[in-house]
Amino acid sequence: MNDENSRYQDPIDRISSSYREAQVLLTANRLGVFEALGEKSLSLEELTIALEADRRGIRILCDALVSLEMLEKADGCYRNAPLAMEYLLPDSPSSKNALLLHSARLYERWGKLYDTVKSGIPAPKEAIDPNLIGDERAFAKAMADVGRKSAKELAGILDLSRVKTLLDLGGGPGLYAIEFAKQNPRLNAVVFDTKDTLEVAKENAKEAGLSDRVSTRAGDLFGDSFGDGYDFILVSNVIHIYSYENNKELVAKCAKALAPGGRLCVKDFILEPNRAAPAWNALFAVNMLVNTEEGDCYTLAEINEWFQNAGLTSGEAKPLARQSRVIIAEKV
Repeated sequence: MNDENSRYQDPIDRISSSYREAQVLLTANRLGVFEALGEKSLSLEELTIALEADRRGIRILCDALVSLEMLEKADGCYRNAPLAMEYLLPDSPSSKNALLLHSARLYERWGKLYDTVKSGIPAPKEAIDPNLIGDERAFAKAMADVGRKSAKELAGILDLSRVKTLLDLGGGPGLYAIEFAKQNPRLNAVVFDTKDTLEVAKENAKEAGLSDRVSTRAGDLFGDSFGDGYDFILVSNVIHIYSYENNKELVAKCAKALAPGGRLCVKDFILEPNRAAPAWNALFAVNMLVNTEEGDCYTLAEINEWFQNAGLTSGEAKPLARQSRVIIAEKV
C-alpha cells in the first residue's frame, strides 16, 4: 500500500476505519472488476458496461482501488496492478478470489458482533446477503485459496517417508493430502469430509494425477467411523470450529484410529496462555464467535490436555506460515 495510508496517525482512527479498505476490496471482487480487466485496459465506460453497474459507482470504486495499488489508471483507463494480477484473478496460481467471496460472507456476520456478544448466539443466516450465501463446495474452494501455500510448507517440514496410510480429517479440498502424496510416493491418503465438499477434493486429486493414491471418505466427524490403522492423521484448521469438550472427544477418536506408533498432527491458530496473542489469532476467535455455536481458538496447554487424555504424547507448537502452529503427538 502507498504512503497515503500512513495518514492514520491515531491508532483508534486506523482501527475504526480499516473496514473501508476491506469493503472496497471485497466489493470489487464480488462485482468482478479484476476478472473483467484481466490483462487488458478498459475505459470507465467500457468497465461500467461490462459490469452492468452505475458509472459514478464504478468510477469512485476504481479510483479507490488505484489508491490501494490494486489498479492502475492512465488516460482515463484502468488496468490491473501487479498485486491484482497475482492474487485477484480467478485463474491465477495464487488466486484469492474464492477466499475473498468467503470473506464477504463473513463481513456480513461481523456486522452483527454486538448482538452476538450480548446474546452468545452466532449471527443468523438471514444476516447474510442472499446473493452471498455459499454452499459447501464454495467453502472448499475458499479453503483451497488458504491452503495452497501452507500445504507445501507443511509437507516440507514433516518427515512422512515411512508413512504408508494417512488420514486428512476435515480435509476439504484435499490439498494437504495431495501435497503429501506428491512428495512421498509410498503414501496413500484418505480425505474425510462431507460428501459435497469431497467433490472438490476428487477434482483436485484427479488434476494432480493422484486419484489412485488420494481417496475420499464421506461422513460426520463425530457420528461416523474414520477407519483405523493410520500411520498419520492430520487435523488442519478443524478444532477452532468446536468446543473444548468436542475437541477432546475428536482427539480421542483420532487416537483410536491410529496404528501403534502413529502420529496425530493438529494445525490451527494457537493462542498464547493469556489468550490475547497473537493478535490475528485472538481476532480469529471473534470470527468463530459470530459464525459458530461453540467455536474458539485454543492454547497449546489445552491441546496437550486432549492428547494426554487420549493416551498420546504431548507436543510442542511449531510455527507454520504466519498465523498457524503445528503440534504433533504420538500413540505409544
